[in-house]
Amino acid sequence: METSTWQLTHAAVRTILYVVARIIASVLAVTEIMGEAEGINEWAIQPLKQFAKDSMHLVKKCTKPDRKEFMNIAKATGVGFAIMGFIGFFVKLIHIPINNILVGN
Repeated sequence: METSTWQLTHAAVRTILYVVARIIASVLAVTEIMGEAEGINEWAIQPLKQFAKDSMHLVKKCTKPDRKEFMNIAKATGVGFAIMGFIGFFVKLIHIPINNILVGN
């Protein structure tokens, strides 16, 4: 069974996020011991713990989109690129004559 590049990339990103979240969690465990004495638990350690927890939850929930969902995302992205291209074209189209009037070539 052959694995695609998307699966390898998705697995690599998932592994990296998992490792980073684990590192943050272990650093927070050490700093919590030191941080409670200094009173920084509320403003520094708790938000980082929540971020690590949310990151782990996100990584566990990530799934590969099926073909239909991927095509919908690709179509929406293509339409967005086309709209932005037309907007840029018309802005440039209007800008050229105005620039020539102002500069006076």
